[in-house]
Amino acid sequence: MAEQLLSVVMPTHNRSDWLERAAVSILTQDVDHLELVIVDDASTDQTTAVAERLAGDPRVRVLRNSQPRGPGGSRNRGIAASEGDLLGFCDDDDTWLPGAAARVLEEFERDPDVGVVTSWHQVVHDPTGHTAIYRGPLRYGAEQLLWYNLVALPFGIIRREKFPEGVSFDPELPPCEDWDLWLRCAFSRPIRTLPYVLYDYHQHSRERVTRAGTADHVGRQRFLDKHAPIMTPACRTYHELVVAQLSGGRAAVQSEFTAHLRTPLTAIEAGAVLGAGAAAGVLGSRRRDPGLVARMMARLPHPWSAPSQSAGRG
Repeated sequence: MAEQLLSVVMPTHNRSDWLERAAVSILTQDVDHLELVIVDDASTDQTTAVAERLAGDPRVRVLRNSQPRGPGGSRNRGIAASEGDLLGFCDDDDTWLPGAAARVLEEFERDPDVGVVTSWHQVVHDPTGHTAIYRGPLRYGAEQLLWYNLVALPFGIIRREKFPEGVSFDPELPPCEDWDLWLRCAFSRPIRTLPYVLYDYHQHSRERVTRAGTADHVGRQRFLDKHAPIMTPACRTYHELVVAQLSGGRAAVQSEFTAHLRTPLTAIEAGAVLGAGAAAGVLGSRRRDPGLVARMMARLPHPWSAPSQSAGRG
């Protein structure tokens, strides 16, 4: 099979100091057919000048939003303009590691059925230089993704021909818009996670482009509202408890849990998953193992978690 064109979409906003680092990590990948689509989301600093300089490389195209569209809207504009058979993403403050694209393309060549390929990644704490490897689960499907974002990053490369209905982000869901995309993909085609570190996720004190000012509990509630029809009662209750935790802390979780005790089995199941996740989070932090929660969530025996196959998935 001839090597296919890989399009990488990179939204950016006021990131003149980091944009070039991210772009170079894409442009130095060891693949012959590559394009980088940078979407400048109405930046007000020198980001526009940096992007224009990068466009001196014929593989780079730059689009500029006259008004902010947010991460989902900017990515969608980049997707619409891209021409690749394969579609990937990189945030403007993160980086692909050397060999990442070639490794993913090898997996697509090996398995013609897979729709999305992602990988483990390295968490880099920029202020201190400390790093930790995020080793996510290797086996999971849509049923597990309804509970937890097991991909967790915009690093996932999509084989577009496997999704004839098109690929797009829901701009109403930050910071859950990537989770929503992977979930929708997983209902159609397998997602493959490679046990290799191919992406650097940089932690820093500045706002991430993927958040765009939206509070975590708001995005999580919108995700719940969208997918509630295909969630089981325990899964819905779990997300309601998480929303309560994000918006009001422990007291809010207790109040929400008490309200659900009219269906005690559902409440106990959801509460058990929430408690197990919290315990895994503490243990993962102590062990410098940020992927422990995701691996635990993928392994939990959710006999109650299979969604209705007739429910809508849009």
